[in-house]
Amino acid sequence: MVIHASEEVQLEESSKKNMEIDEVDTFLATQPGKIERKKTMMCRHNDRQKCTNCLPIDPYDEEYMKENNIKHLSFHAYVRKLTDLHGKGTQLKKPLENIHIQVKLDCKNGHLPYPHAICTKCRPPSLTLNRQKFRHVDNITIENKDIVDRFLDFWRRSNHQRIGYLIGRYEPFLDVPLGIKAVVTAIYEPPQHSSESAANLDDDSHENEVDELCRYLGMKRVGWIFTDLWAQDPTAGTVHCIRNEDSFLLSAEECITAGAFQNKYKNYTQYSSDGYFGSKFVTVVATGNKTKQIDFAGYQVSDQCTAMVEADILCPTNHFELASVREHPLNEKHYITDVQFTEKNEYGAEVQRNGKPMPVEFLLVDVPVGMPIEPYMTFNVTRAEKDFPIENRTFIGQFQDVRNVAKYVNEFTNNQFLELISNFHFLLFLVTNDIVRFTNDEIKQLCELVVRKDRVEAADWAEQNPSWQTFKEVIRAGNELEHQEAASGPNRVTWACPHCTFENTGDSTDCAVCNLPRA
Repeated sequence: MVIHASEEVQLEESSKKNMEIDEVDTFLATQPGKIERKKTMMCRHNDRQKCTNCLPIDPYDEEYMKENNIKHLSFHAYVRKLTDLHGKGTQLKKPLENIHIQVKLDCKNGHLPYPHAICTKCRPPSLTLNRQKFRHVDNITIENKDIVDRFLDFWRRSNHQRIGYLIGRYEPFLDVPLGIKAVVTAIYEPPQHSSESAANLDDDSHENEVDELCRYLGMKRVGWIFTDLWAQDPTAGTVHCIRNEDSFLLSAEECITAGAFQNKYKNYTQYSSDGYFGSKFVTVVATGNKTKQIDFAGYQVSDQCTAMVEADILCPTNHFELASVREHPLNEKHYITDVQFTEKNEYGAEVQRNGKPMPVEFLLVDVPVGMPIEPYMTFNVTRAEKDFPIENRTFIGQFQDVRNVAKYVNEFTNNQFLELISNFHFLLFLVTNDIVRFTNDEIKQLCELVVRKDRVEAADWAEQNPSWQTFKEVIRAGNELEHQEAASGPNRVTWACPHCTFENTGDSTDCAVCNLPRA
């Protein structure tokens, strides 16, 4: 599957509101991190004492990792290992250094700027690729199957591929020492156009509103998901297995896109003098497994990969499993550093190769994806036919118009207002709709009710809030008008309101529902 998303990912600096250390990092930084061990048969002491056989071990202990089949150190275990290596008395406070392989155009070493001159201080170092030994996120947990079922519904109806943002939060992951998991609570589907083989992101005019809504809910974008699905037998529901160890896991272009996302959504930390190090932003691909069923695979790209993406020196090739360093600079100020990797030749000896091309496997860090045995619902789950239509799905005939909004609202009684608003896509509609504008304070109040799951206060809010009462009246009136016009016959002249999408009749200049002008 070809994804042309990297061109659309803007790498502008996040606002100060986003430059905060995640709560999970603050919590894990205060934890001892030692792995407790039980008393064994080798111990010759009482229960209150400890010996070398039962003393707690470090979270980065290699034997423990091998015994428990843990492939990568967690981020905080990696930090502990770096600081512990310098001893307690000389502990490093900021042991992490970001990889920078861009030429410094403002070198202060007394020479003309590049490309007219270059020195050892402004020339970026060469890069030797290594498989990353730690990962920023150790697990991806999708709260319930309804989240992904609704996302996959677009492909099932259209046979076209789809991209979405994973909305959720980061929490401690107890299966790995000092581990972190990304918990997915919803999937936001941004504006895009697609085909059977590709998905393309368009500019998102509501990007800021989505991020603001996430903040009100105590969430953020924790990753992105895309489909690479090819039906094998529609009657049996089977799909082709395209990605495996013998073909490719992520293509070079997808790695570049993932790297662009990780550069945008940085991991802010006190352990680096830059204020950030790497990223927790994950990549999930929905594709066929070896049993020909739809499965989900999770990844991140390495910090070395994100550095190459930031320097704009990494390119795809004609082979999905291979990437390459650029042959020529993009302009006179663009510098391409040397990139190499080490592999075994046909004789078993390790030899150094040039990064033109390079195997994508050097750039990947796999992250397991799963669902809990007991599903959890941050947002309310309803039957699919009664759920709120997901945004940006007009291609398959799903509209967030007055009729569908009214249909969704009417599914709930007055005592079920909490369930009504406990839907990420409906909350986003309230933020972005042109029918009735809700203030930021009103949206924030709704989000607080959803987070607290306060049914009584939610019912009181619905009864007392004038904006909500106006909203209900407008969609009720719009729904009645649609029924009346549907009964007037098929030959009526109609026009769709560009603001609320209501189908008006006649030559009126203003919309009958939102009263906004036709043009």
